[in-house]
Amino acid sequence: MTTRRDGAVLALCLGLQGCIMCWLAFAACSGWPPSAVAAGLAVCFVPYAGVLGFSRCLPNRRAVNLVAIGTALGFGAALVLAPPLLSDDLYRYLWEGRLWLEGFNPYLLAPEDPALARLRDDLWANINNRPLASIYPPLSQLLFVVAAALGGKVWTVKLLALVAHVLSVTLVARVCTASRASLAVALNPLLLGEAALNGHFDILCGVALLIAAWALARNRFVRGGVAACAAVGLKVVGLVVLPLFARRPKALFATGLASALLLAPLVWGRAPLDPVSGTGQFAIRWRGNESVFALIDQLSRALFDEGFAGLVARSVVVLVLLALCALVVRRRVPPMRATRALVWALLLLSPQVHPWYLAWLVPLEVAAGGSAGLVWSAAVLCAYAPLDRWVAEGVWHMPASLQVFEYSVVGLALILDPRRPTFRGAGLDGQFRV
Repeated sequence: MTTRRDGAVLALCLGLQGCIMCWLAFAACSGWPPSAVAAGLAVCFVPYAGVLGFSRCLPNRRAVNLVAIGTALGFGAALVLAPPLLSDDLYRYLWEGRLWLEGFNPYLLAPEDPALARLRDDLWANINNRPLASIYPPLSQLLFVVAAALGGKVWTVKLLALVAHVLSVTLVARVCTASRASLAVALNPLLLGEAALNGHFDILCGVALLIAAWALARNRFVRGGVAACAAVGLKVVGLVVLPLFARRPKALFATGLASALLLAPLVWGRAPLDPVSGTGQFAIRWRGNESVFALIDQLSRALFDEGFAGLVARSVVVLVLLALCALVVRRRVPPMRATRALVWALLLLSPQVHPWYLAWLVPLEVAAGGSAGLVWSAAVLCAYAPLDRWVAEGVWHMPASLQVFEYSVVGLALILDPRRPTFRGAGLDGQFRV
């Protein structure tokens, strides 16, 4: 009787989340404000929690995985044809993929470069930060080329991102022993929205980090190196796993060299201080939805002049991250625990935390059996609050009260999570399939 009741509640939660996803697609197509869509995604976390809680009624892991993949495809399909209301990044993805097919290098030429004037169209008109060249590593560029080659439409990117999301679900199911791991990734409203609605591929980086940790936990350094390089080739954040190779010098050298080659195009074309360098400008100028960095920056401004304080704050963040990497090596922190803790540290110290960055963390959080990262994936939707004013007036203003609320929720979740991230060097290393 209990199993039958749990099954009914599970079906109800799945149906409710599916209905909300369909409503989000309708709202986006009908011109509703971005804040309404972001709020709808936040509401989705209620049935999502119900799905995770009542999935125990499913008979086995295979049934869980089938439900995860099937519902992810169904719910995501509802969003694929809707406009990308919460982010315009995919327009740049298509633009840069198109440039490669046309024989141009997006690392050298910013969208507003006169040499590209003949290519300007509606796609170009929707690109943000047109004076800046590309900030995306080569494997991300490869995805952009595929999207452009498959038709170069907005829905093409979104469909490809949904496929990447489903592929990530299958990989999580492959490496994690936690019974609900695939469901937790597949139906996470933030991850679904960022893939099928906004066309982001960050989940691939998150899963590559997870696979790198899984491989290193099993002393499979070649496989771990390949996964680490894949993460770096998708997003620079992949570099956080390099310290885990420190006690295997040959593996560290090979993975570090391959990572350097993958990132070389970001700095070969233009020096970091070149005003057109997207990588340089992102590193020295970008800020938004930050937490610990905001406190470091305020202290820097109290001690140094305005022009120097930002550089000091960013330097402090880099030094702290390097110190944490050294701590991981010295304490021999297990790979899963170390990767998760370093990604947490990176996000909390970063001067810029876009909602889709949480896709780097969620697979690791699920594998570790933690919940704080899932809570953050809901709270981070606060970062979309300024979008309405941005669309209406071109002004981006994140209310301080919302930032305080977001990180208060995250801090409380960390305190209450019995499996919170840690740099301790002993104990179980996640819930991996061995």
